[in-house]
Amino acid sequence: MQSAKRGGAWFSLDRKEKSILYLSVRLQLKFESLDLLRSLASILKKLEERGESLYACIQRGMRIAWRFSEFAVSCGNLAAREWRNDRSYAIFLGATSSGLGVSTT
Repeated sequence: MQSAKRGGAWFSLDRKEKSILYLSVRLQLKFESLDLLRSLASILKKLEERGESLYACIQRGMRIAWRFSEFAVSCGNLAAREWRNDRSYAIFLGATSSGLGVSTT
């Protein structure tokens, strides 16, 4: 739940889905109800799909930041090595990468 809240996916769930997930984590439940198990699986799948896009964006941005950093260092900008570990920069690059014309493979 914490990572879903940090990533913003938690806020896309409706109230009923949040309640079901919160109670299932808070209470020690035995999964005797197949309907409860299905609803939990559905909610977790939604969170995974929405969180996956942020993770993919960060990964793509990290690859681009690494390449930009390598190029800048090869041109003599030694301070550009710090770009490789800048998460905000990587998120920005990942979110805007469609217009950069940079291959991430």
